[in-house]
Amino acid sequence: MAEVAVPGVAYGVTEFLTGTDRKWDAVYSVWGALWFTDPEILLPLVRERLEPGGRLAFSHAPAVPGTYGVQGVYGGGFTGRRVWVYRWAYEPRTWGEILTGHGFRNVRVWEEPAPEADHVGTLIGVATR
Repeated sequence: MAEVAVPGVAYGVTEFLTGTDRKWDAVYSVWGALWFTDPEILLPLVRERLEPGGRLAFSHAPAVPGTYGVQGVYGGGFTGRRVWVYRWAYEPRTWGEILTGHGFRNVRVWEEPAPEADHVGTLIGVATR
């Protein structure tokens, strides 16, 4: 589960957002919560915690072609204790549809290419409540 940094305490992002009435002007996820938490659960919580006109911004690796939606990986690689990690990966258009479907507007999602050819770029998304 994605974590939210709070001085002295670590919470899962969904528990944190569910347990607060606080509102923010912006929420961002840098290769974090938006990639590692089911968007059907997370996006309504984020939208609810954004002030009207507040902005969501996120980034993560682009989806591997032909493998979309929830994907499981071993968090520690193929050695050591089995730790499962799930991530949600979609093409930019699909992320846009998911965000719009959860009531976000001014949605823009794109893939920023890596500075070096044949390297992994970054998927970036922004949306407004």
